Amino acid sequence: MHSFTCWEWLGGRRHPYLVILASVGIGAGTAVLLGWLAGRANVLHVLAAVNPIWFLVCVGAEIVAYLGYVLALHETARVDEGPRLGLAHAAQVVAAGFGAFFAASAAGGFEVDYWALRRAGVPRREALNRVMGLGTLEYVVLAPAALGAALALLAGSGKHVYLSLTLPWLLVVPGFVFAGWASSPKRSSRMIDTRGMGRIRTMFGHMVSGLMVLRRLAANPLPHGGLAFTGTALYWFGEIACLWAALQAFHADVAIPALILAYATGYVVTRRAFPAGGVGISEVLLTFALFWLGVPFTPALLAVFSYRIFNFWLALLPAFAVSGSVRRMREGMLQLEREITADRS
Repeated sequence: MHSFTCWEWLGGRRHPYLVILASVGIGAGTAVLLGWLAGRANVLHVLAAVNPIWFLVCVGAEIVAYLGYVLALHETARVDEGPRLGLAHAAQVVAAGFGAFFAASAAGGFEVDYWALRRAGVPRREALNRVMGLGTLEYVVLAPAALGAALALLAGSGKHVYLSLTLPWLLVVPGFVFAGWASSPKRSSRMIDTRGMGRIRTMFGHMVSGLMVLRRLAANPLPHGGLAFTGTALYWFGEIACLWAALQAFHADVAIPALILAYATGYVVTRRAFPAGGVGISEVLLTFALFWLGVPFTPALLAVFSYRIFNFWLALLPAFAVSGSVRRMREGMLQLEREITADRS
């Protein structure tokens, strides 16, 4: 799961504060650049009219998102007689994965999920499959919502139909067809066998393994599958609600289909999948996605950066609180793997 990244060159694994400092610099630079595009006078004018009561809604929405992801992780781990992480432990893992401390690696927050599963005794391959399944589960829930939003906009529910943002989401339909075909028991065992294969073929095999986990969740709706999908839906609902509330704070009206589509398009790279939560990249993509779908640029800009405060930067607080537990979890997992390697030799 691991490859060298610039974040590790900066000391991401041993010096998380340096990673945070670099992230602050990137975020600040992005804010200055986008603020320059918006114009200083426009930014100050919109800021002067902010309604901060909506930021309380942002807090509540992020709490819902956290609880939803805890449920999704907990149930994805348990399906098919998997380990019982416990809700409290799952909450610690999610808090660490959402924080910039532990998203500073090639696998982002998903690597923390992998550590937790390995520490719970899950074999390496199965732990990797379940992490891939959890990551795929996010998009399996979000993609149909984005498709529905795109169809609604194409049908005339929005003022701005930006075809380069709406039409690509029609590929969700053949994507689901392919996912069902690839994860079929008739052919999945052959596709996940990556022994002696190249890197691209190996990545494809891991993707199919993740789809198989989703298939197992769908085949066991009571209780694990249903709760995993429900938790993921709550996670996305909380995230999108947080962005909506931030837009309301700056008096930016946005149709719900446009909001969902802009979020899905601008947040294809999530904070758990990218090093340091995709700081800089996410802000640019999300701001322009909202702008292209009809939200004025300056309110969109300020709303996105406000949203990222609640979605990303405040996540440092719970991440710091559980940093010791996660460090011990990772060290224990590495010690376990060293012992297994020694026994085999």
